[in-house]
Amino acid sequence: MRVFRLCDPKEAARAYPCATASPRPFWADGLELSRTWFAENLGKHVEGFHVEEAGQVVGHIYWAPSERALVPYRTEPGVAWLYCEWVQHYCRGRGYMWALFFAFLELLKSEGYKGVLVGATNYEGYMHHSHFAKRGFRKLEGDGGLMFLPLKQSSVKVEPLKTRVRREGIAPVEVVVIGSLFCPVGAAAVLYLRKAATELGDRVALKEIPAGPEAIARYGVAEGIFINGEMRFFGPVSEAQVRKILEDEIGKTQEV
Repeated sequence: MRVFRLCDPKEAARAYPCATASPRPFWADGLELSRTWFAENLGKHVEGFHVEEAGQVVGHIYWAPSERALVPYRTEPGVAWLYCEWVQHYCRGRGYMWALFFAFLELLKSEGYKGVLVGATNYEGYMHHSHFAKRGFRKLEGDGGLMFLPLKQSSVKVEPLKTRVRREGIAPVEVVVIGSLFCPVGAAAVLYLRKAATELGDRVALKEIPAGPEAIARYGVAEGIFINGEMRFFGPVSEAQVRKILEDEIGKTQEV
């Protein structure tokens, strides 16, 4: 086992071991798009650690300092935002995640970080809150799935932003993609949307907005896919599902 911090954009070529599991998940279609994004943003909006076994990357932790994190929150400086973590199924229960997390915390402590924030979920297979509770994270009152691990201070100032994505009235179905390239799950959905929007012609207007501080300031969103002003696609979605959702939305507008 070897744990190491990512410093070279070339390491993006091995990023996202979550998308290299066997059998290959269908959302791995977005893997190369996400790896390109990762290489372009390493050291800017994303940092990371990998753990490898016999030269194969089998797990990761990806994060960013609050000053540069792509999150829909106002957060005080000096806090780490944990974006996501993963260890291949066959490596679980063997200390790989603990080794990753230990390396991550040692770096944060050495650089004087105040604590760690994470957006935990209720989905057992992805960033479940119980996994973080075992490590000392505490749920923040009134902030959904946000949890905080104190390092230098016991609390943190964090304020959710208000989403401001609205229809523009330029097509029966308006799709606004903000970021959504960080994770292969989102990147795959973006690829499927591009294809379906092209095939459906002027009935669908697709706008893609790069992730970044400007998008967060304007829309109150770090990443997300909105269809007619409503956020959609939390979690993996197939090409057929994407096309059906767009066709259903077109049908709704024809009924009005």
